[in-house]
Amino acid sequence: MKRNEQGISKRDKLLIVIYEMSSEKQNTLKYEDIFVKAFKKYPDEFHLRGYPEYPDTGDSTQRPLYGLRKDGLIQVRSKFVKLTEKGITITKQIIKSQSSFPIKSSRKLTRDIMSEIDRIKNTDAFQLFATNKRDQLVDTDFFAYLGTTVRTERIDFRSRIKIIENVIETLKTNEEYKKIVDLHNYLFEKFKDTIKTKLSIGYPRRKHE
Repeated sequence: MKRNEQGISKRDKLLIVIYEMSSEKQNTLKYEDIFVKAFKKYPDEFHLRGYPEYPDTGDSTQRPLYGLRKDGLIQVRSKFVKLTEKGITITKQIIKSQSSFPIKSSRKLTRDIMSEIDRIKNTDAFQLFATNKRDQLVDTDFFAYLGTTVRTERIDFRSRIKIIENVIETLKTNEEYKKIVDLHNYLFEKFKDTIKTKLSIGYPRRKHE
């Protein structure tokens, strides 16, 4: 990804703006407020083309915003935006290291990963798998394992898969979490057709997917 003279990409900057506006928490923000704040903080990067005195609210700003959503760094609901735990972790890493997006995977169990581990352990899918009742697992258990439902929009479903896969990649070499890794592999094999369907036909794409 192209980086500017400050060493921070436009996408990084947008994530930093959301993080600062959220007071480093998971507060809900309006699209318009994010665009205005991004323009005020980085006017050369977020001004309307041909009109440097106005913020850009078009595709050049919305596209990286939806990119953050795809990677599971933010949640978007009816023009409102909220950082995810992963988004907070990644933004802290960006600010600390001034590295380009995306940050390379770390084996360290960060706050967002621990949050996912705790959530997974409390799912019916984990409980059934851990007690050798895997034959009772149904699709609703699979969706709950991902932190989604059958009604979850495709872009959010895709981002949740990416988040969970990143978690599993981190846990692969940790014997303590072998049961979670085994559960993940089992579910993704058993419900591979469900995943394929959810990511393809029958779920209309949005403009920025």
